[in-house]
Amino acid sequence: MLGTKLSKSLLRTTPKYIEWLAKIGVKTVWDLISHFPRDFDDRTQILDSFSYINLKEKNTILVKLVSVNTQRTANNKLLVKAIVEDKDEIMAEAVWFNQKFLAGSLKPLEWKQIILTGKVKYAYWKLDFMSPDVEKDLSKMQWEILPIYPELNYIPSKWIHSKMKFLDKFFNEIPENLPKEIIEKYNFISRKKAYHILHFPKNKVELETAKKRLAYEELFHIQKHWIDKKYELIKNSWNNAFSIKLSSDFIKEILEKLPFVLTDKQKISLFQILKDMEQGHASNRLLEWDVWTWKTIVALIAAIHAIKQTQKTWEKIQVAVMAPTAILASQHFESMKKMLDEYNLKSELLIWATTLKNKEKIKDDLVVWKIDVIIWTHALIEDDVIFNNLWFVIIDEQHRFWVKQREKLELKFSKIWKELKYPHILNMTATPIPRTLALTLYGDQDLSIIDEYPKGRKEIITKVVSSDSARNQVELFIKNELEKWRQVFWISPLVEKSEKMDLADAINTYDSLVEIFAPFNVWLIHWKLKQKEKDEIMSNFGENKIQVLSATSVIEVWIDVPNASVIAIEWAERFGLSQLHQFRWRVGRWEYQSYCYLFPSKGHKTDRLKAMERTNNWFELAEIDLEIRGPWEVYWVKQAWVPDLKLADLKDLTMVSQIRDDLEELYKNKKFDF
Repeated sequence: MLGTKLSKSLLRTTPKYIEWLAKIGVKTVWDLISHFPRDFDDRTQILDSFSYINLKEKNTILVKLVSVNTQRTANNKLLVKAIVEDKDEIMAEAVWFNQKFLAGSLKPLEWKQIILTGKVKYAYWKLDFMSPDVEKDLSKMQWEILPIYPELNYIPSKWIHSKMKFLDKFFNEIPENLPKEIIEKYNFISRKKAYHILHFPKNKVELETAKKRLAYEELFHIQKHWIDKKYELIKNSWNNAFSIKLSSDFIKEILEKLPFVLTDKQKISLFQILKDMEQGHASNRLLEWDVWTWKTIVALIAAIHAIKQTQKTWEKIQVAVMAPTAILASQHFESMKKMLDEYNLKSELLIWATTLKNKEKIKDDLVVWKIDVIIWTHALIEDDVIFNNLWFVIIDEQHRFWVKQREKLELKFSKIWKELKYPHILNMTATPIPRTLALTLYGDQDLSIIDEYPKGRKEIITKVVSSDSARNQVELFIKNELEKWRQVFWISPLVEKSEKMDLADAINTYDSLVEIFAPFNVWLIHWKLKQKEKDEIMSNFGENKIQVLSATSVIEVWIDVPNASVIAIEWAERFGLSQLHQFRWRVGRWEYQSYCYLFPSKGHKTDRLKAMERTNNWFELAEIDLEIRGPWEVYWVKQAWVPDLKLADLKDLTMVSQIRDDLEELYKNKKFDF
């Protein structure tokens, strides 16, 4: 049985190893079998000449050990250095750090043959092996593909590999977990065979077949989690949601009254949202957009259409617009109110700053149907806010709400009446989420993307500033911008100086900026301030009473400041590209040419930051960020139910999209028995 406990007799080992494994939760046969290799050394073809080496891959090569010596580096690390030569007597170097025992074991093998496995780099006209694996006993060398396992509580890969053979009989008990339709469609090998190949690979073709099968499985079950939720909503909300017929004539009327023309991507997204609402069940859509692509107008038109169309057939529905901060909610209220008034729709703003008297009046008016659109913050979801006829919910910056918060929201909105009712939900985000990640982790929602910018929008000129002389030139340029009565954001990673992390901080930066940009008014804002103080500072900045604002990332989703034309970011390498992109679009919101300056720390490589110079496209940057940093770090979307991906790649759009299509097809054909 896969649940069989590991023991010294089963693994032919000592009680100490069983104890070490148990301490990190590896207690059963299944725990050890599901510990996948992190890499594979292909030793089926051992090289004998440096001329055959591939610098992009690991290499296994037979060499003669010429000499071994040890020395101390400047920071007192022990360096083991070996000179080796191939069959043509061409020499190369191999180095290891802090491995004193290795020097002692290699010394007797001078002028004898050994096998090295590892990556090789070419620099200063010579080849260097960096910490390669060493096989000293050639009689034990097998012509094989060798699995390399992550260490388990300091237990090395070789030990883990040597014990897998004692678990061979258990592989036949591994159950299948993909539908037979999927296995037949892709001619997948069985799950038990894929596991066995992964631990005991015979050749590259066989290994790739197993890895592809198991990678599909990983992504399939993550996506299935969300697809299950999507179809559960469809099932539960069928005939319990308001079907709102699309009126092309009314939409045309709204668009003709706008002072600008919608882009094609805005029109497509609007059409998708309106078609959702025609269905006999509740819709749940994610609208992705980049800054300056005006997603709010799309949501607003959908809201106006929904209210006015239902008024013709029954009674006007109510719409709730929710934002993560009071400032953002206030911004939405100000931008929406004028257009709502044009259609005689009553709107109100409900935030923490609303007076107690007005709060009570707004709540009363919601109950008696005097308010059509309410704009509020998620903090008030806990409050006794009761709607009379809520059928459309718009949630801005939805990625900022954790899964539990989203479930609480959905529960509140679906239990407005004694019987369950399900409003249409439109989630919106200005965080550039790569399509693969959106399909995988927000799979319960249909996806719309607005990535087309209005005509005439100027791109923000971005420069990475590394030298002191270049920084001085930037400061002179910014002074010139201030003299034109422009404004500046200046971002730092920390609030105040840290003894542990020598990073730029907003307080020290503020002191420097006061001197540099005198006599202009410089101010400071950060997350430690009280909300009232932050609101007052941002209000003064918006009115140009403050010209330079030293800030932390607290300004990422703050109000628009059309007059701001420059943003400077200290220690820029500390931020992800997606976050830098969000910062950058705090400027460039008016007709002025705007600029973004990235100041990396001294000596830091700027290759990643240079991507900000090359493009203003959010998707390109998001893909680069995903490649470099990984999904959990960039998008803070790691949830308890999401397993760590061992073989699958979230950047594989082909596989991710195919799995989505496969799941939709299974549900369409009612294949739920898996």
